[in-house]
Amino acid sequence: MTYNRAIVRLAGVKVVHAAAPVRTQAVEAIRADIVSGVLKPGQRLVERELCERLDVSRNTIREACRQLEAEGFLVIPPHKGPTVAQLSDDEARAIYEVREALECFAVRLFVERADDDVMTRLREAFAKVKAAHESGRVTRMLSTKNKFYDVLYSGAGNDVLHAQARLLHGRLAQLRARSLAHQGRPRSSIAEIEEVVERIAARDADGASALWRDHIRNAAATALS
Repeated sequence: MTYNRAIVRLAGVKVVHAAAPVRTQAVEAIRADIVSGVLKPGQRLVERELCERLDVSRNTIREACRQLEAEGFLVIPPHKGPTVAQLSDDEARAIYEVREALECFAVRLFVERADDDVMTRLREAFAKVKAAHESGRVTRMLSTKNKFYDVLYSGAGNDVLHAQARLLHGRLAQLRARSLAHQGRPRSSIAEIEEVVERIAARDADGASALWRDHIRNAAATALS
């Protein structure tokens, strides 16, 4: 079994991928190991071990690590190997504060600007998020939630706001994974999001924004507990 055949074992589970560029597969594999906790915050990655495990070249690993550094999952100090990024509690709180400001504003704009077709897309994206949460797989939850956010920001109609949200993506992924890994959090999280989607559908900007604020604060409290 080789990684180039798009079959890789992550955290003891065999995952079969559709054909994709080798670097993309390497990025996804390393990112999944970080999100799932196989690679711990502060842990140094060893190129040789990654090359052997993923059956790819050193150049591919280096390119993948540079992309993950740009996403916020890794840090690469000068003259040292890549290390899994780690956040202090103060940094995490600051990120959640910015997330609250951006996302609550996006929810409000979505209510005010999104047409019925985009609302339908948001419901469809939420259905996939719900199924992912019920699966118990954190990486799947994160992937479907990213697509949900794409629809949310698309409906908000503010590219500058969306661009600012993307800057937080890598750091938020780690925090979301930490929160969703807590027992019971996926179930409560999906219930909170469902209530927000219903308020959005009812065109209740104040109610939807307030509920989303509560959702983010609950996630923050769980991640920092």
